[in-house]
Amino acid sequence: MSNYYDEILDKILELIKDERLDEAQALVLAELNMPYIPIEFEKKLKEAKVIIKEQRNDTKTTELEIEQIESYLYGNDEQQLIAVNQLNKMNLRAHLDLCKEYLLSKPSHAAAALLIDSCIEQAIDEEFVFTKDDVEYSFNPRDLERPFDSGGFHVAVEYLSNWFESSDPSFFELCSQQLIHDTFNFLPLSYDEDEGYDLALHVAKVVFGLMNRGNEWNEFLKSAKRNELQVEKTRLS
Repeated sequence: MSNYYDEILDKILELIKDERLDEAQALVLAELNMPYIPIEFEKKLKEAKVIIKEQRNDTKTTELEIEQIESYLYGNDEQQLIAVNQLNKMNLRAHLDLCKEYLLSKPSHAAAALLIDSCIEQAIDEEFVFTKDDVEYSFNPRDLERPFDSGGFHVAVEYLSNWFESSDPSFFELCSQQLIHDTFNFLPLSYDEDEGYDLALHVAKVVFGLMNRGNEWNEFLKSAKRNELQVEKTRLS
């Protein structure tokens, strides 16, 4: 398991030990909601979820009432993730006003991205306005692609696979997870095919940094540029 996943698990266990159970649960839910996670990592997350439940002395699934969901939506980042996770289990058409108001409230980027993705998945045909970094984005979920359906995502995966999957599979796995996070956080925008190469380079650079391998970046970049034309020809053939 990569250092990234180990660090996430260590953080969750630390929060549980400190009895910061809402924050631990939010982190577990955020990772479980990702469209791709390694099997072993998923198993550890589910084990942590059980520990949290037992520590609360609660053998039932915790379901928030809509009033509590609304309160959590305007709480801290962890509370927002918990609330959005509950909303995403519902028919969002029954809670459109709440969703619209939340996206206007300068919400947590991670929680807002998960909600927008659920709106896309449920093919919601409504106009939304999302305030992100003081910029307003108007969008209709029905007209959007889910992050891992976009052309830019698929092209980036092809490049990352060509660069790392055979030679460094653990690094490739971490790049794949970083790519998912980046494309989710880009919502309601998405990456076009012609942005895929630059997106792949950005992801690789981030992961080199996370793995304390920044000294390898310049040499890798030279190699990637040499191989770009070859990968492009293969993709288009």
